[in-house]
Amino acid sequence: MKKIFVLIAVLFTQVSAFAAIDTWFNTTPRKEYDKVITLQKTSSDTYDKDGIKIEKNVFKFDYSYKEGIPYEYIVTNNTEDDLLLKGIDSDYHANKNIKRKSHWTRVNVRNLKYWQTYVPFVDDYYGYFSTVEQTPFLHDFPKNYILKKGENLRLLAMGLHLDRIQDLTFIFDNNEGNDLKITF
Repeated sequence: MKKIFVLIAVLFTQVSAFAAIDTWFNTTPRKEYDKVITLQKTSSDTYDKDGIKIEKNVFKFDYSYKEGIPYEYIVTNNTEDDLLLKGIDSDYHANKNIKRKSHWTRVNVRNLKYWQTYVPFVDDYYGYFSTVEQTPFLHDFPKNYILKKGENLRLLAMGLHLDRIQDLTFIFDNNEGNDLKITF
């Protein structure tokens, strides 16, 4: 019996989601997502200043609506030079930001308060669809990404506040060596 508990403890410590805050683990490396998002769009907003255009689209999950809010950011470089996106800082997102922080473990704890978690086949059925739906929105934010003149960068994020729209802070390196921070 003691060996079973040790085995379960080892399995829980090997899951990458539980190690999301540790700096030596990379939970989900960033990948380009080029498919069309089929979720229902709830709102859209645009930031356009100093040659940098950021479009924020907010969606609603079909199965994972109790776990977070999906966001799509499209960053366009309309300046005369290439831009260096040093990183993205976030307050309460499941994605790993420039400070190597992620709040993904809170999503796992959040699931425990719903009755579906304790019913075996219901949890497996909805858990599968929930995982498939969330996966594109859980990749890490880019670091030291060079955004060429006229190029677009598409970012997907999952905010964990269910009652309000969250912002990201984009940290660009301008030509003078100073950081340009845009919170949107």
